[in-house]
Amino acid sequence: MFRSNDQWALNRQSEAFRATMTQLTLLLVATVFATLADHFGSHVLTAVSALLYGLTVATGVVVRRRRARAHWQAHRDAAETVKSLAWQYMVHGGPFHSKVRDPDGLFNQQLEEHLRGLRRIGWKEPSPERGLAVGVGTGSAYTLWNPASRHEPDDPRHPQITRAMRAVREKPFAVRKDIYLRDRVLDQLSWYGGRAVQARRSAALWSTLTALLTLLALTAAVLRSAGLVSGWDLSGLLAASAATGVAWLETRRHHPLSFAHALVREGLETQRAVLTASVAEDRWPQAVTDTEHLMLPQHTDWLARFGG
Repeated sequence: MFRSNDQWALNRQSEAFRATMTQLTLLLVATVFATLADHFGSHVLTAVSALLYGLTVATGVVVRRRRARAHWQAHRDAAETVKSLAWQYMVHGGPFHSKVRDPDGLFNQQLEEHLRGLRRIGWKEPSPERGLAVGVGTGSAYTLWNPASRHEPDDPRHPQITRAMRAVREKPFAVRKDIYLRDRVLDQLSWYGGRAVQARRSAALWSTLTALLTLLALTAAVLRSAGLVSGWDLSGLLAASAATGVAWLETRRHHPLSFAHALVREGLETQRAVLTASVAEDRWPQAVTDTEHLMLPQHTDWLARFGG
């Protein structure tokens, strides 16, 4: 379930971004043709511009019907839910503590409860794709989703529980703790740190570009109003270009995501220190729950609201 939902989330994410880029490009090119039509007084260029604006409207209708962004977020939530539950099951975290009588049955119950809400909004479980290896930890000896036989389910009643998950769950507390810290927490620390840096750089690039285009639009408008420039009126085209940059920056959410990912990384670093130094076995389940909460997509989205 993780493999298939992760792949569908990536596909839908790419589709959503491509659709937005297509709309913005059509609008910008239509503005270019409108500027050319105004300068040359061409009815042909005006017709091309109108056609491009019409294509933009049609593209928007298709995008709304396909709901790629909504499907992307639903599949991402499903994938991360399965991954989080799998880690909690393996290391005796959260409700899967050492004293639970039927951890396999509890896993199915917890998974169904989490997915029930997603089904209400139209999420459907995609068909798993054989041979697709998506790891939960880079270089991990206990990577969950590997096509090798030891990582396949061994009980048809619990299709999401693999042999590797059972093998880790059977290990002593010290070994499980080491696996969780190394292959889950450190891996996610690296991921969130890298994404925060990447988002910060992209935000700086697009912010600089839009500011430059806005300044050029202002300059063109002032020069034309002062009568220093005649002929071409580029202020509208430059303003449209700046608006396109702003729209793309908001679509990709570089600013809020860089803020959110940095905060998640800080929280994980603090939690890693706590898990390493002072968590005894009796407090381990709650500590794992607190750590997993930091990595939920919903938590990142909540933080991103304050980073915009």
